[in-house]
Amino acid sequence: RGYYWAARFNSVYKVFTFAPENLAQNAETSTDRDGNEMSVTTPNVSAPTIRGMQGQTWSETIRTDDQYYEMAFPRVLAVAERAWHHADWELDWTPGVTYNATTGLVPEDELASDYNGFVTKLGCHEMSKMKKLGIAYRVPPPGGSIASGVLSANTELPCTKIMYSIDEGNTWSEYSGPVTVGESGPVHLQSMSSDGALKSRIVDV
Repeated sequence: RGYYWAARFNSVYKVFTFAPENLAQNAETSTDRDGNEMSVTTPNVSAPTIRGMQGQTWSETIRTDDQYYEMAFPRVLAVAERAWHHADWELDWTPGVTYNATTGLVPEDELASDYNGFVTKLGCHEMSKMKKLGIAYRVPPPGGSIASGVLSANTELPCTKIMYSIDEGNTWSEYSGPVTVGESGPVHLQSMSSDGALKSRIVDV
């Protein structure tokens, strides 16, 4: 849902890695709206004073409450995380410093550890709370690959079920680890909430 510059682009990870107090840093951890790498230099001015954050939801194509919930959750929780917590991997504003995909200034290990802790809490605890509140949050589709007939898959949110089908969606099995699926045709993958009530779109590998 959304126009080309908004659809399926801002993942939980992209929102979580946003550095609001050092905007140039985002050129190292993200891309522009078209997926292109950026190179940004911190300007030679004093660091701005930031008093708060807001997450924009463009509603031109939103028609129902459930559509809004799917657009906003769980990414809005990543916005809240960045708004209240200054992480160790968020670098200080330093005029003249240039950031791009290859500069390697952001401590990757600290960022990965912080994100893994956040997304585990999100998937295994907070999403069940959202469901109890009646919020039909977005379930991200899984990623997967097939090598020598063996399917490997993962999902952005831990504690989310991954289902797979090798007969064009007629029957589904729960994925629990690498499984032999053969090489005769595409495999359908789909994520779902722990209670099975919410499902992602289907992707093929």
